[in-house]
Amino acid sequence: MSWRYQVDDVFARFSEGRWDDFLDELDKIRVSVADPAERQQLKATARRDAREAGSQPLLVRMAIADHYLNLLAIGVWAGDESWRADLRDLVISLVPGDDESHDDALVSSVIAVVLAQLLQDARLRGGSEADVMARSAWEKAQEWAAYAEDRYVERLLHASTEAGARVVTETEVQEVVELATAAADDQHAETIAALETEGFTAEIMNGVWVVEGDFRNAVRAAARAITLTGYGCVLARNIRQSAVMLWHENTLAMADSKVPRWRVYPILAPVTPQSKFSGGEGLPFTRDTHPLAPAPEVVRRLADAVGVNLSHLLAALR
Repeated sequence: MSWRYQVDDVFARFSEGRWDDFLDELDKIRVSVADPAERQQLKATARRDAREAGSQPLLVRMAIADHYLNLLAIGVWAGDESWRADLRDLVISLVPGDDESHDDALVSSVIAVVLAQLLQDARLRGGSEADVMARSAWEKAQEWAAYAEDRYVERLLHASTEAGARVVTETEVQEVVELATAAADDQHAETIAALETEGFTAEIMNGVWVVEGDFRNAVRAAARAITLTGYGCVLARNIRQSAVMLWHENTLAMADSKVPRWRVYPILAPVTPQSKFSGGEGLPFTRDTHPLAPAPEVVRRLADAVGVNLSHLLAALR
């Protein structure tokens, strides 16, 4: 019996809704090595399975996802990042439909492992292609990841010493579960996690993201932070300097304690606050400058739009 026939046979049996022996059946079709000459065919077949997964019963979709992770673990996609799109679509397909029977903990565990794979070398608030794919998968499936259980996760992990292998660790899955759990309880948990990854300590106070750290340049720190948080207000400060940014739609206003004037800039895609303030040591040029107080109309409008108290903001800046 060929290995592919075994795979198809297991998928067929999963169509019958056999939840009790799901993990045991997966073990039967896992492989530890792939002939390099067969890798292109393996990838093509895995892509086909992933593309057709949405029309399959839930257990089959779960098995397809695990099979895809197995092929990643044995290096089939070495040097090729195209797996991310397939895995994104697969994890989204794992969210059970309203009329599908399921084992919450088992489904959640598979979802958590796949999300952990997608988040390798990717960030939820980044702008790379890998970041965007991870984010779209996270938004659709993260609430399920919170209910993963260790007893299932342990059996879903893949181990490999093959060159080009992609595997996730138990720690990486646990980080996904913890973030999903925190996000369920706190709408700002993902943003805080993204800021902490950048080395900031962060909290939100009266609508203002306050970030602190050992950064040398508070303006650049504010620009990086507000790029991560999106439209709103950020106050970045350390023992030497503080800087504030207000951003809404296509307009950004900033001021810092060293140059106490409002400076207003257009922010038009693909420009971001981070890219705007990333060059050189000085501030980007603008003719649109104003005294801190009284605040100009454009700054007052921005403060109203993002819901912050301008007088409190100026007091914090000083």
